[in-house]
Amino acid sequence: MAAQLAETLNQQVVYQVRELTHENDAQIYALQKANQAFFSLFMDHHLTHQEAVADLDSVATQAKANQKYYLGFFDHDKLVASLDLMIDYPGPKIVWIGQYLTDPQTVSDAQKTTLLAQVLKTLRQLATQTVQLILPKRDVTDQKFYEALKFEAVSETKAPLAGSSVDVVIYQRQLS
Repeated sequence: MAAQLAETLNQQVVYQVRELTHENDAQIYALQKANQAFFSLFMDHHLTHQEAVADLDSVATQAKANQKYYLGFFDHDKLVASLDLMIDYPGPKIVWIGQYLTDPQTVSDAQKTTLLAQVLKTLRQLATQTVQLILPKRDVTDQKFYEALKFEAVSETKAPLAGSSVDVVIYQRQLS
């Protein structure tokens, strides 16, 4: 599905979309560092290179490696957005967004919204019924962002993040 997702998105967005690999480590780190405010919500230190690139290989509990995809959105050769997702997780026809980041110097808030809206539209075309994600409870900015895209808070819990336990909100959006 990720190959289809990337291929379809390449036809529908202004960026080149491809799966990220360790060849993109430096760009992944730069993009995540540009979003340090997000990471500061649950880390007591600045994001390290190792922590940033670990996202390429980390897989959610009870998921398989072949369910994980980490897509990059490039403006020419510059990584301007990334989308870390799990297909059919935690169940069939559900996509779990692990992380969606954009370069705040390159991508405006409106472009960030438009890009994710296009991703959601494409996921729906590919038979995804539900999209879920988790946010730190203190992340009011992203909560408003996802609520504007019609995500709804469905539960609150504690989750292990960056070596500690963080209060989080699980969001969900039905696509069909």
